Amino acid sequence: MSSSRARKPWTSLLPDLGAIRKVLEAERKVEQDFAENARQSEKAPKGWPAALLLFHLAMWRERFRERLNDLSEGRLPAPPPRNADELNDAELPNGIGTPLADAAARSDQLLREIIDLFDKVGERPFQWYSSTTTTEAVLRNSYMHPRLHLFDYMRENGAVEGAIKLFEDAFSDLDGVAPPNILVAARYNLACARSIGGRVDEAITVLQEILPTRADLKDAAATDIDLDALRDDPRFKELIKR
Repeated sequence: MSSSRARKPWTSLLPDLGAIRKVLEAERKVEQDFAENARQSEKAPKGWPAALLLFHLAMWRERFRERLNDLSEGRLPAPPPRNADELNDAELPNGIGTPLADAAARSDQLLREIIDLFDKVGERPFQWYSSTTTTEAVLRNSYMHPRLHLFDYMRENGAVEGAIKLFEDAFSDLDGVAPPNILVAARYNLACARSIGGRVDEAITVLQEILPTRADLKDAAATDIDLDALRDDPRFKELIKR
C-alpha cells in the first residue's frame, strides 16, 4: 500500500531476486497457456488477436532488453521512447499477419533473456518511465503490462472468469515481493477484478486503502469501466470525490 511518507533509499529495500524470478516465470507460464488456448480456440476475436497482442509485448520487451543489456555491460541505457502511443500506432501494422506461434515464441524468448539479465544486474537505479529501479522496471515491462493486455483480451472475448483470475493471481504473486509502487497497482487491479466479479464490498475495501494517497488512481477510478459496479455506492462516490 502506498504511503505519504518519503520512500526509503533503494539500497534499504533490496528485493528478493529469487522471488522476483519466480514471479516472472509465473508470467511466462500464463502467456504460454494463453497462446496455446488461442491456438486451439481463437476464431474471430474482438480487439487485438492473440498474435498481435504477443507481437506488441515482444516489441516492448525487445526495447527493454536492450536497455537492460546496456546496464549489464556498463553502458548508460538510453531513455525509453518518449511517446509510447505514437510508437505503438506506427509499429502495430507491422505485426498484422504474424503467425501466433512466431509471436509467442519471440515474446517468450525475450522474457527469458530479460529474466537472465535481471539476475545478472540485480537491483540498481534504472529509469524506465515512472520506474526508478530495475526491479520496478522489469515488473512493469514484463509482468504488469502483459497482464493488462491479457485481461482486456479475455474480458472482451467472454472469458470473464479467466480475466478476473489474472488480477487475483497477480496480487497473490506480488504481495510481499514487489516494490510498493508495483503492489499499489496490483491492488488497484485487484479491486477492478472484484468489482467485475460482483464483490462490491471487497473492491471498495481495497480502494479505501489506496485511493486516499494516490490522486492518479483516484482520477483513473472515476472513469474506469471495470469499476462500474461500484458507481452507485456512496462509499465509492466519496472515494473519488475531488
